[in-house]
Amino acid sequence: MIDGDAVIVEVGLNEAAMRAQNAHVAYSPSECAADATRCADAGAAVVHWHARDAETGAPRFGDVALYAEALELMRAGSDLLAYPTYPVDLPVADRLDHVWTLGTEHGLELAPIDIGSVTNVLWDATDHDFFGVDLLGDAAVVDNPLSFTLGGLARADELGMVPTLGAFDVGFTRTMVLLTESGRLRPPVFVKIFLSGAWAVGPFPSEAALDFHLAQLPEGLDVEWVAVPYALDDPARVERLCRHALELGGGIRVGIGDNPAAFPDLTNAELVERALGWCADTGRPVASAADVRERFGLSPR
Repeated sequence: MIDGDAVIVEVGLNEAAMRAQNAHVAYSPSECAADATRCADAGAAVVHWHARDAETGAPRFGDVALYAEALELMRAGSDLLAYPTYPVDLPVADRLDHVWTLGTEHGLELAPIDIGSVTNVLWDATDHDFFGVDLLGDAAVVDNPLSFTLGGLARADELGMVPTLGAFDVGFTRTMVLLTESGRLRPPVFVKIFLSGAWAVGPFPSEAALDFHLAQLPEGLDVEWVAVPYALDDPARVERLCRHALELGGGIRVGIGDNPAAFPDLTNAELVERALGWCADTGRPVASAADVRERFGLSPR
């Protein structure tokens, strides 16, 4: 736990959100960096972002040059921690190549490593039906076999990077615990617990779902967990889930990338300001980027 029970506030900067959903979605490296800096100024310690085509917003999830440009600009504007995504359409052995290059050549500190595979299920709550089934193609399944996770953890450890783990379902959280028991994942562990809506992966997004994830954690496990309300269109539910996480001692992630339909008019910095208000209501301070670095044994900036 960070000293003083301080809250890690992370931002899902842009994900796959488009400007038709929210005009403030960042595409280019300079836009991503400027947005991240505003979030840092507002009080966020960690930012997650996706490389996108500067004009169309199309995904460029493994583009080293786009990530490197954004990362350098972010570092010039703040001391926050930032980490990218990775393309799932590449062979497992190549999927994190850009992460390792960014770590060795550009000082990336966090390595995104997910700990399980999921079938992409997209749900339209208005029409009460699935959508995008024929469009997903090779992306219909996010294939993250155990070999991918083990290889990623080993390489991150070799490079002195901290794994930031994504738990999209309860079984992922169980696997994370087993990884620590095996010695392949060294505490303190940094894990994001996704509570997903229209991306219908894992249990229905509710307080009970978060409780069930946390019930998998053995007493004494040194872990920093962050709740991620995701693909939701109801801002009240996002707030409710975040407040529940705060009451339970966790961190929270906000962002127009995560929930563009819930926040069609707000900026990421405005969402961070809201999050800080929720933290204040629960009486918990907010962790700085320096606090997070110290917690995970990273060098200060």
